[in-house]
Amino acid sequence: MGYEMMRRLAIMIRQPFQCVAAAAIYIASTGAAMAEEAPAFATLADISFASDTDGFRVTRSRIGALSSYANPWSYAGAVMQSTRYAENGFRKDGNAVLGVYRDQRRDTLAGVDIEAGVVRVAGRLRPTGEMTLRMTTTLGSAIEMNASADLVETRKALNRAIGYTFFAAAADHQFGERFTLTALAGWQHFSDGNSRSHLRARLIWLALPDAGVTLQLRYRQYWSRDADVDGAYFNPLAYRQLLAVAAIRKRYDGWIYGGAIGAGQEFSTGSGTRPSYLAELRGDGPIAGDARLVLRAGYYRSAGYADSPDYAYQRAGATLVLPFH
Repeated sequence: MGYEMMRRLAIMIRQPFQCVAAAAIYIASTGAAMAEEAPAFATLADISFASDTDGFRVTRSRIGALSSYANPWSYAGAVMQSTRYAENGFRKDGNAVLGVYRDQRRDTLAGVDIEAGVVRVAGRLRPTGEMTLRMTTTLGSAIEMNASADLVETRKALNRAIGYTFFAAAADHQFGERFTLTALAGWQHFSDGNSRSHLRARLIWLALPDAGVTLQLRYRQYWSRDADVDGAYFNPLAYRQLLAVAAIRKRYDGWIYGGAIGAGQEFSTGSGTRPSYLAELRGDGPIAGDARLVLRAGYYRSAGYADSPDYAYQRAGATLVLPFH
């Protein structure tokens, strides 16, 4: 896709009311068909926390109503979100409303997953959410189209209500029974006029099939168009990261447990090469009948977000979905 086409798409998605209208029309047109299969109503509650070595903290709570809930991969509804940002006496709130729709196959995740709305911060409205369209083939391949939007979460950026939109195309292909290669190319536009080009790739080896253990190489990089963003957020002209990761995913008693640990190096213009690490844990499963709980936590040491040799951030969260038949 050419630069001009990407620019025009960015202009369209930056119109928040158009985003909400499009999402509402899509949800309304598909929700009726879903309701025929799943008349259940469900409530959603979510809480998450994040903090970094600079003392910047994010607390986010969400509550939603899902009017046609069949299972975690098939539902439609609306979500209200409240976010508190804090750092050394600084306080800023961002409130959002989003429409949600998901209709995907459980085994391949083929289908559509949409979360689209607007967030208000510093007296301005910005688009927020994420949309994924995934298509699979009989040859062990899949193609994805992604779009997302959100606020840039730094003190200066929030005071200026800087947001971004991101568009990407991705593909993955399975080689034999144990190897999978994924690749992504994307373009990111910031409301302050900056933009970035992104490339990402993963090589995944199913090392222990019975144990659900994979060994992975993860690579990502981006290039910024404008070097000077007046210190609003970390913005090197070039950034790249290569990680070796061991991951596990197991199913037990209806729950899916997962985790990953990785280490490698990253490079950014002006800062040179530094070590980088990650650790992640996740649990997802039923509790008390049809209710479902998701628990997640992660630690990341990466200079991809701040110009500090020891920068790291951590996050944790929980989601509860309670259906009513």
